[in-house]
Amino acid sequence: MAGMVLGDRYELIEKIGEGGMSIVYKARCRILDRIVAVKVLKEEFAQDDSFVQRFKTEALAAASLSHPNLVNIYDVGQQDECYYIVMEYVQGQTLKELIEREAPLPIEKAIDIAIMICDGLHHAHEKGIIHRDIKPQNVLITEFGIVKVADFGIAQAITKKTITFGGNVVGSVHYISPEQAKGEPLTRATDIYSVGCVLYEMVTGQIPYDADSPITVALKHIHDDIPPIRAVNSEVPVSLEGIIIKAMEKLPQHRFSTAEELRNALLNVHSQYFSNYTSQHKNGKTLIMAPVSEGREGEVAKRRLRPAAAIAILAVVGLFLGVLYQLSGSFFGEEVEVPDIVGMSLKEADQELSKVGLKLDVLSEQYHDEVEKDHIISQRYVKGFKVKKGRKIGVVVSLGIKMQEVPNVVGMDKSAAEVELRNYGFSIGQTDNIHDEKYEENQVISQNPRAGTKAKPGEHVDLMISKGPAPQRIPMPNLIGMNLEEALKTLKDNNLEVGEVSKKESDAYYVDQVIDQDTKAQVLVDEKTAVNLVVSLGPGPAAQIQSIELLLPEEQDFYKVVIKVKDVRGQREVYDQMHGGGDRVIVGVSYFGAAQADIYLNGQHYRTVNI
Repeated sequence: MAGMVLGDRYELIEKIGEGGMSIVYKARCRILDRIVAVKVLKEEFAQDDSFVQRFKTEALAAASLSHPNLVNIYDVGQQDECYYIVMEYVQGQTLKELIEREAPLPIEKAIDIAIMICDGLHHAHEKGIIHRDIKPQNVLITEFGIVKVADFGIAQAITKKTITFGGNVVGSVHYISPEQAKGEPLTRATDIYSVGCVLYEMVTGQIPYDADSPITVALKHIHDDIPPIRAVNSEVPVSLEGIIIKAMEKLPQHRFSTAEELRNALLNVHSQYFSNYTSQHKNGKTLIMAPVSEGREGEVAKRRLRPAAAIAILAVVGLFLGVLYQLSGSFFGEEVEVPDIVGMSLKEADQELSKVGLKLDVLSEQYHDEVEKDHIISQRYVKGFKVKKGRKIGVVVSLGIKMQEVPNVVGMDKSAAEVELRNYGFSIGQTDNIHDEKYEENQVISQNPRAGTKAKPGEHVDLMISKGPAPQRIPMPNLIGMNLEEALKTLKDNNLEVGEVSKKESDAYYVDQVIDQDTKAQVLVDEKTAVNLVVSLGPGPAAQIQSIELLLPEEQDFYKVVIKVKDVRGQREVYDQMHGGGDRVIVGVSYFGAAQADIYLNGQHYRTVNI
């Protein structure tokens, strides 16, 4: 399509990329004389009317976005059966290319990139648009290090029909959220999960989950724990590891509530570990402040040196006022009774002290099993003690119960898991047993709370225990009418067990023949299933005689007539004679119990008669 002009405006210069559903061209806008990128929908998707309509709607919505960390969309158009999106042309590289070349990325660089991704996503989320396909291939980095998230319009247009694990968009399966893999409704939490996957890959150089089959990868996103991060890269701070784990929680409600919240958490890690920045909190948000330059510090110092006389005067006045304050506290201060503030929250205690003119002074903080977090454990002056007004009352504040990290017992034998949990101060709670192909019998499949999370000492940890691979299911054979020895052999041959064998008199079955079985024939059962049998004590059926009347056809001159009877005594031939065509044949048949007679003419089965 290079050289083609779309909409009498966009001249396609060269192909610069191709995805599962589109081809991207470098183009020139003839009207504004600028270079743009044009994404053209592939022909196979352009034939689907419902897809095209959604594509148009979502692309137009994405065109309303404008942010430094998003690839801005300029135009959406159609020419004949060709649907296209015109967007900002970014000179640089994809994050995937950077990872493949330099991974694992330096921690500071990875955090910077993730912060800019979050900034762009938060802007889109606030506009009601979810990306749904965040991956390193859709993150562009300019020559100046600015991160731009791409593919908003087309990602929104993907439906269940196009998100498959066997088509051209399988690359995304390495970054999809569990709810996306299960086909559930998607929210902004889906993008947050994908950012967690991207951040994981940046700091480890590995995708979180991989397998030969895309379906297996999707199942790992749904079921498997996050592979250890610091085991791959020990330079990853514990706090950053916790952020990635929270972003990749299986349940959307357990992740960061917004991309902005994730961004702020990353900013805190940045300010904690990288000294070129300092953090300040304002209105619940974290702000990154650049360091003061040496020149500015020198200027400030000079300004401080100029009013030397004023400083000396202030020092003398301050000393005088301090002495005066001490004297007033000793001779003129009003005494007040200290209230009881033990058990109160810090806010409540401060308010209670303020009522009588006293101040709160936190002496220390410590863990406590009974006093909840940020509440007073003890106070320096007990209730009723009189002190001067304005005095600080020292308190010890509770940090709450000291939470213990839950150990990883997945893969352990149940008894070993119990010992491990006890060593960490926990105990086994509810256990469920299921068949599992991956874990051997009695091994722990999963645990709740998960390994690495914090829980109260003494708390129960629920376990899912493997019963080993599910046994093969087989159809139950029909044992009725067999003698007991034959029935037992049949059960053994089918890998089934004999259960209780009871005996009962019967006029229909002879001694030791099976009268009944508790599982009906052809019902699917597990291997090793025990089958209860009822066996006849006799006397068995008496002989009976039944006449079979047969009018032979006239197509042939002669017919060899053979009659075979099947009853509780087995099958046997009771008649074998030649007759002319058109003859009427009457044969008396002797049988025992329920029986049927099969009639054969010249070796071919002719009729079955129940007698």
